Amino acid sequence: MSSASSRIERFMSNLRENMVDGNYYEGHQELRAIAIRLVKQKKHERAIQLLYLGALELCQYNQWGSVADLTTFMINIYVEEKVPVTDESKERIYDIFEKLSKATEHYPRVYESAIQWSIGVMGNSVGDPQLHHFIGCIMRNKSQMKEAEQHYLVGTPESPVALGNMLFDWVVRTGTADYGTFVARGVLKYLALGWYDAACLCWKKFVSRLAQDFPDTVTEHTEKKGLESKIGPVYYAKNDELVNFVQLLLLTVERADGSPSSSSARVFGQLRSQYENRFGNNSNTVHELLDIIAEKYFGVVIQRQQSLFDIVNTLFAPPSRPTITGSTEDMD
Repeated sequence: MSSASSRIERFMSNLRENMVDGNYYEGHQELRAIAIRLVKQKKHERAIQLLYLGALELCQYNQWGSVADLTTFMINIYVEEKVPVTDESKERIYDIFEKLSKATEHYPRVYESAIQWSIGVMGNSVGDPQLHHFIGCIMRNKSQMKEAEQHYLVGTPESPVALGNMLFDWVVRTGTADYGTFVARGVLKYLALGWYDAACLCWKKFVSRLAQDFPDTVTEHTEKKGLESKIGPVYYAKNDELVNFVQLLLLTVERADGSPSSSSARVFGQLRSQYENRFGNNSNTVHELLDIIAEKYFGVVIQRQQSLFDIVNTLFAPPSRPTITGSTEDMD
């Protein structure tokens, strides 16, 4: 064992003694002080390892505030030292976040700090997709649906299926049967982000579960087999026009060629005029998302006051129709 490893083990042994004696605060502060000293000595890797192991140790005693503090400290070192986004650097975060998710408190600042680190290192606007997907799954398991949605929208190729599943579970839990509005949350936002395949995957997962769990709600159009595409089988919803709208929108976008004078652009315009205002209090958000979709797929340039991500991150408002805000209270 190297001298550095032996020192860390000695520090950890002292921490464990404090934990056994119930001296959680003292152990936390002592470990923090050692990490600060290591950072001043430019021994950043050793400080990261100590904070990581210390946070895991404190998890065993449900000292979630201390865990969040040490994890944030570790991620701050990541940021300052421009630690690359690698499997190793993310695994430390995953290990801690998986345990931190068991806390009754919500620690958005810790999750946000990890995302900001990945954004800074990767030099893009959203950060690491795998990190987003992982945090999305944590939020979904904690019934933080709105937060999970935001992470799934910029996640991995597995995220659209996870979002489709979550949106279906969400609408079922509300008891509203407002299926079209909920599936539109995922599909329209993925389309606005330019991720057509993701929109299709989200739709397919949602509508397949709808057909399986509530077969009287949607029926497969067996005579429309020729229309099958990336969206899968074509369905018809007898009593939910917004489900039909979302499906028709996907079919229309698939045939888009970027020309505002194309037949698909004309169909898109007809769909807008027929369905856009049927989303109740959500119509303004739908209008803005469809403006982005019009520009991205049909070459129709429309001046916008908000940025793309501002609009996409705008959650559907609490409508006059059944509430879908997805607050913690709604989910409990």
